Amino acid sequence: MARYNTEQKRELIDFLTRNSSRSFTVEEICRGMEADPRYISPPGRSTVYRLIPKLLDEKKIRHFSSEEGRRQVYQIMGGMECAGHMHLKCTACGRLYHVSVPVSMALSSEIEQTENFKVSAGETVIFGTCSHCLKEDKK
Repeated sequence: MARYNTEQKRELIDFLTRNSSRSFTVEEICRGMEADPRYISPPGRSTVYRLIPKLLDEKKIRHFSSEEGRRQVYQIMGGMECAGHMHLKCTACGRLYHVSVPVSMALSSEIEQTENFKVSAGETVIFGTCSHCLKEDKK
């Protein structure tokens, strides 16, 4: 099956790459691209919805549930394999942080031993507030 790299797909990948530390809903992607003057003709919502499964199949992006758990959010993979480690998501600024593999493994092991529950590290996102946002709150 041929894979086409359309201008809209390239722009979508570019937008996600420029914002690689954040995850977005489809609506947030569309609003972000419309607001960015770099994108002369950003893809519409239906085009983004059509491109998302292709990018997931190509392993260029990953998805997980939002903080509320009701919506899917998407983020560029950035060449980093996420299967072996957990992520921290700041609920204030939306940034996503990679937890080191040793820390992810230790936490997974502790949960498995104490709770008899096998954790899928690459699928795990822990929500909280990053140090930058905590500093801003104290001001």
